[in-house]
Amino acid sequence: MFIQEEAIGSAQVSIVDGASAAHQAIDLMLSVMSDGLDHPELWSLVPSILSENPLVVETLLQRSSMEPSPPVRVQMQLLLGLCTAAAGGSQDALSALMPLCATESQNVQVQGVIFRLEGLLDPGNSKYQLTGRVCMNPFIELDVLENSTHLCCASWLPTSTGDLSYVPWQDVWNGDTAQAIRGSMLDGSYRFCNKRTCPSIQSSQFPTIEELEADPKWSEIIRPRATTMPRGPEMLNLSYDRTCNLSCPSCRTERYAADDATRARFDTMQERQILPLLKNAKTVFVTGSGDPFASKNFRRLMTQLDAGGYPDLKFIIMTNGMLFTPRQWEAFPSLHRRVESLRISLDAATGPTHELLRRGARWSVMVENLRFAGQLLAEGLIEDFSLSFTVQQENFREMGDAVELAREVGAAGIYFGQITNWGTFTPVEYERKAVFVPGHREHEAFLEAARDPRLRDDLVLPSDLAEFLEQRV
Repeated sequence: MFIQEEAIGSAQVSIVDGASAAHQAIDLMLSVMSDGLDHPELWSLVPSILSENPLVVETLLQRSSMEPSPPVRVQMQLLLGLCTAAAGGSQDALSALMPLCATESQNVQVQGVIFRLEGLLDPGNSKYQLTGRVCMNPFIELDVLENSTHLCCASWLPTSTGDLSYVPWQDVWNGDTAQAIRGSMLDGSYRFCNKRTCPSIQSSQFPTIEELEADPKWSEIIRPRATTMPRGPEMLNLSYDRTCNLSCPSCRTERYAADDATRARFDTMQERQILPLLKNAKTVFVTGSGDPFASKNFRRLMTQLDAGGYPDLKFIIMTNGMLFTPRQWEAFPSLHRRVESLRISLDAATGPTHELLRRGARWSVMVENLRFAGQLLAEGLIEDFSLSFTVQQENFREMGDAVELAREVGAAGIYFGQITNWGTFTPVEYERKAVFVPGHREHEAFLEAARDPRLRDDLVLPSDLAEFLEQRV
């Protein structure tokens, strides 16, 4: 009897100790995750943590049911998924977490865990092998938004390095956050990146460290693993003015024009920061935030960037196309023979769909302006002309027809990309539009549309839809 009581007592102590250790392990993991970043080094430790603390799963389930904070509940859900994968259930874990792809589309931590689970299920795919490969965007690119600045597209790298309206560009370009982002490229964690939406990650396009060390341009940076850049950015993406002639549901709920105070702030930033930066840059992108021909600030800037003062600068022009007329083209001689790429956002191959998704647009005008752009390319007055098609529930059935339209108007390519939630949609609304996410009620119809042979044309540039469109015939 005494022996039985002693054994029971020891077991109870062991359970208490085990529960305490499980809580400590969970607290430690949540502490690491509190920055909201992707932590592949932690995800890889989950199997050993689970082995040493077998009560982690049970404790996570108990705590998640009582956790009042929605973000922390999501993090616990991620940990449960990783525990399921560690027990051999990677596919079950992925299926359980996949709904978060839509509701947490801009959450790099959520997308990073799902990316890891996908990699466990497809270990031979090089896109999941980031260690030893370096994305160079944070070393050459500065994206300037209205109240933040980024070292890549904010959709793929949402962490800001500062506000160029108030902070000197040198501090934005080489501050602590900028250095940490570059460091994450060098150590292979890519912890700041939205791995499932970045088209470069999805297409595995990065050079190796060895290749960069042998490159005279980059050896002085890569060999010592430097994160401070001795020179300014080569490419500026100017997306700070949201002024636009349209009110497309994908990025806004109503038409927007910057007020006088905002335009004055932008003018000051352009004079003090943007123009000096562009003196040594190679490329300027105008604009991903609105329309360059609708913005007074961007119109003024494009006029200022003449070939005399900026002889080596090339333009990438992104426009909705409605204002891209022969008359507007003639009004900007600074663009003539200096446009490296003209990109016109389309989102449809028919008038009704285009006018639904591009509120304020007129299809007849759009087609006429597209043909004018094709004429400029054919005459060698611009170097490249492509269309940009944002895939969503309302238009995915027109993807194949859009390829035909691109060829008809003389475009050299057509990008297909996932619709992004820039805060325009509620999570439920975005989930309805994100037809490319497994579990969507029309996902199978989307997969069927993606098998259209026309989407294997050499014109097609699949961007972050590469997993569906990357095969060629």
